[in-house]
Amino acid sequence: MLQSQGKHQIIVENKIIMKKIVLFILLLSNINISFSQNILQIDDKTISLAEFENIFYKNNYNDTIDKQYLDEYIELFINFKLKVLEAESLYMDTISTFIKELDGYKEQLAKPYLRNKEFDDLMIKEAYDRMLFDVKASHILIKVNEESIVSDNEAFKKAKSIRNEIINKKISFSDAAKKYSEDPSAQNNGGDLGFFTAFMMVYDFESAVYELEINEISKPIKTKYGYHLIKLFDKRKALGEIQVAHIMFKKNKNTSDNSNAKEKINEIYTKLKDGEDFAELAERFSEDRSTAVKGGRLPPFGVGKMVPEFEEIAFSLNKPAEYSKPFETDFGWHIISLINKNDIPSFNDVKKEIMNKISRDSRGELSKISLYEKLKDNYKVKNNVNNFKKLRKLAYKNVKLSNWDGINDIDSEVLFYIDSLEILVSDFVTYVLLNQKNETDFDILYQDYVNVKLLSHEKNMLSFKYPEYKALLNEYREGILLFDITNQNVWNKAVNDTVGLNQYFIDNQQNYMWDDRVEASIYTCSNKTIASRVKFQLFLSQSNDKILKNINKESPLNLQIQSDTFEENDNVYIQKSEKKLGLNSDIVLDDGSVVLVYVKNKIPATNKDLSDVRGKVISDYQSYLENRWLDKLRKKYTIKINKEVLYSLVKN
Repeated sequence: MLQSQGKHQIIVENKIIMKKIVLFILLLSNINISFSQNILQIDDKTISLAEFENIFYKNNYNDTIDKQYLDEYIELFINFKLKVLEAESLYMDTISTFIKELDGYKEQLAKPYLRNKEFDDLMIKEAYDRMLFDVKASHILIKVNEESIVSDNEAFKKAKSIRNEIINKKISFSDAAKKYSEDPSAQNNGGDLGFFTAFMMVYDFESAVYELEINEISKPIKTKYGYHLIKLFDKRKALGEIQVAHIMFKKNKNTSDNSNAKEKINEIYTKLKDGEDFAELAERFSEDRSTAVKGGRLPPFGVGKMVPEFEEIAFSLNKPAEYSKPFETDFGWHIISLINKNDIPSFNDVKKEIMNKISRDSRGELSKISLYEKLKDNYKVKNNVNNFKKLRKLAYKNVKLSNWDGINDIDSEVLFYIDSLEILVSDFVTYVLLNQKNETDFDILYQDYVNVKLLSHEKNMLSFKYPEYKALLNEYREGILLFDITNQNVWNKAVNDTVGLNQYFIDNQQNYMWDDRVEASIYTCSNKTIASRVKFQLFLSQSNDKILKNINKESPLNLQIQSDTFEENDNVYIQKSEKKLGLNSDIVLDDGSVVLVYVKNKIPATNKDLSDVRGKVISDYQSYLENRWLDKLRKKYTIKINKEVLYSLVKN
């Protein structure tokens, strides 16, 4: 019995030992697998193959990649990582200027991720579909006092009443606009807005127009300007964009007689028919001087950007260089010449431009609202109802009067959760105190704050949700650290360390030497006759100023003189000369001109002064400081390269 128990115990113990051995082997294999996927280790910092590839392939477009190239590249990569690690060890990533700069980049990098893509794509497509058509509409505006509910109701009722008058044919739309509209231009144009297209009106107004049938009148439409009644008169295929040049003679504002301007434009028209150049005539005669100097050329424009008469005639031209007959606008008399005309570009060509317009347009607010709705679907927002009610009871009236002091007895308690993230009452109170204004609604402020915290939470989650964002942000982070620490240890030091710079210059004087030089004048003569005259002047020991004055009496191109101290490689004519004292042999050029070289002095090789080569010495000193710094870093940190993983990138 005891024997069997002993055997059983041994078996159990052996099983335990075997289990530990198996676990240990698995652990070792996991370590090996983990290291096998890392390309580099610096102290306890590992760099994965994926991280290395992300940078490597951004900077590498070679068809072939061999081991030598990879060895050279990994050394540069190690230098980069060493500098970043050193910056981190000095806590340079905690400095306020660093944090502020990185936060600025974060904001920019996060933008493409902080959107409801499905909603934005629909908005982009809708905008493009509208851009394919121009619409012509008129409107009647009834303004609203935004702070008065009574005013809003009255304006709505008034707009509705006017619409009924028009529908029942008691008054035309144009006459109703002149009678009722609070748009000042309606008195002159009967509410006519002419042709326009997407992004030229506020979004709500634009949407109402594009949803109307021709001759249909909308129900009252609310925008930030008030209530509108809109009538659609026409819808056509978009004209696109055009560029023209024009010649203009201005009207005399002090008299109704503009026959002089008309006579001038007719005279120009005759000159054009006789074959004279449009741009030259514009430059000489057009009274629009801002465009005259450019041959009358105007910037490209689309529908609704010019007065109707000008736009209509411009778009009626079909061939480049075709020009119009003289015509009149409120500004004067014109002739237009077509430069080019372009249809609406393809969707893919303008998609990015439309996105930018949406971000600046009133659509941008709709895009934000859709993002908040998406975030509420993605994250669980749980309100602490009791604390919200307590705070609302305390603050509601005073927030509306913009004088709440924020005092409460639940400051440290939770107001709501975003998933497991606690948002305290005190945080919301701070937000209210910063944003309360007269007539501010407490409940709206609360919803706005929930949205702010949702957006903030989403920003914090981006690195976990999007690996490409995390990688890009890390590139910017490391780039800032690299710049800051290199600036501190190399660039600024080389410029400001005058003692070190002078010592470096003295220690390396042999690298900053003048070669043999000559003090000489080079005379470039237009022909042999001029060269002979120059030689005679030199024989008479005339000064260069006097020689130049005498020789160039007939023509300033007879002679050019260049006097300086030259090294041999500084000038091709010095190279070709014998470099003997006095006048050297003639150098005859292919065009018949002659170059004379007169050497006044020969200067043997000598040391340069620091002032002569300061820029070069600073650059060399920076390289010296950087190499010395890198040597220290390589001694400070332990570096391990996984060559097997590195060489997996070889490409033949």
